[in-house]
Amino acid sequence: MKFVVDGMHGKVAKWLRLLGFDVFYSATINDEELIELTQKNKAILITSDEELYYKAVKLNLQAMLLKIKKKNQMLKEILKALNISYNDINIGSRCMICNALLVKIEKDKVINILPQNIIERNSEFWYCEKCNKYYWYGSHWKNIEKEIKQIFI
Repeated sequence: MKFVVDGMHGKVAKWLRLLGFDVFYSATINDEELIELTQKNKAILITSDEELYYKAVKLNLQAMLLKIKKKNQMLKEILKALNISYNDINIGSRCMICNALLVKIEKDKVINILPQNIIERNSEFWYCEKCNKYYWYGSHWKNIEKEIKQIFI
């Protein structure tokens, strides 16, 4: 499932990526480009802009108009509307920054790259080949998992 997310919803875009979805997001792209990307990628447009939403609907594109302001409520609304369950997601498979798929890498590959305390406390690591970012299940992960579970309640 692919999404195109407008410039007002950067946090939603990051969290959809965290859940494993293919998400295009740019804070600087205009409405015409968003429509074009939605068409080209057969994606679902996520917006709070009524004019953009109705423009997409008029072109028979799949679009969602978000009226609420809180990120978790927006995510809950999107997932519910699309009948996406916890079993349908692939947590941590995409880079939250650039959307590329993450590659699992061996611990010995990060020894000279990441701080020693992170290497000692973790056994699994992922790497984004596009933006050179490393990921692991750090201490913040428990909070992320808790938030994800709240979204699916």
